[in-house]
Amino acid sequence: MRRALLIPALAALASAAMYAGACGGGHDHGDASSGTSSGPSLDGVIYEGGATDEALVVLLAAEPKDDASQATVFDAPEEGAALPGDAAPELTFHIAGAAQGAAPRAAPWRAAGAAPGAPESGPAGASVLAELGALLGPVRAARAHGEPINGRAYFLVFSTAEREGLLRVFTTKLSYTPDAAAWDKLRAAGAPITVEVVNAVFENNRIAPGGGPFKGEPVTFSVAP
Repeated sequence: MRRALLIPALAALASAAMYAGACGGGHDHGDASSGTSSGPSLDGVIYEGGATDEALVVLLAAEPKDDASQATVFDAPEEGAALPGDAAPELTFHIAGAAQGAAPRAAPWRAAGAAPGAPESGPAGASVLAELGALLGPVRAARAHGEPINGRAYFLVFSTAEREGLLRVFTTKLSYTPDAAAWDKLRAAGAPITVEVVNAVFENNRIAPGGGPFKGEPVTFSVAP
């Protein structure tokens, strides 16, 4: 009987909290689902691969570290490359220490107070939460910014000597191909472009212990008009 009353009560509370937070949270993250953010510090950022503005805010608030094994290294373009302007290229990079398995791992969920060797199972009330999720259905406005990041994400910043942050991209992918609008912006720069990458390992949109952020090796290239 108590269980029958508990589920609807929790559903009502959770539903009210989600919609109140989504509609009246008092701050504007922008619309990450559209691929850009309108927040003052994130204006114009392009999001790809499920990256979220919430995770980017956390990344930008942290001081990047120098760790060669965790730094990104560009595969393409090469340093000093002169790229034709007729078609946007794919920029690719990798983590320097990836071959050695040096990437920090997000800690698995474990109940508070559980012994280190305890099974990595959900909480005792997991079945109740599962039923609650089924009642609520897909999360709506509260997830407007995407699912939380669990894993590594990369913040690419394209700059010239005259303009820092000409183009900014936050992605979970190890590659980026500018769309037409982004490529036009880079083509119009009229000067060598340097792209730098800062990466971090996330756990539910928060940087995992030992997860950075880490500075990458920049690369400079030019684009034919």
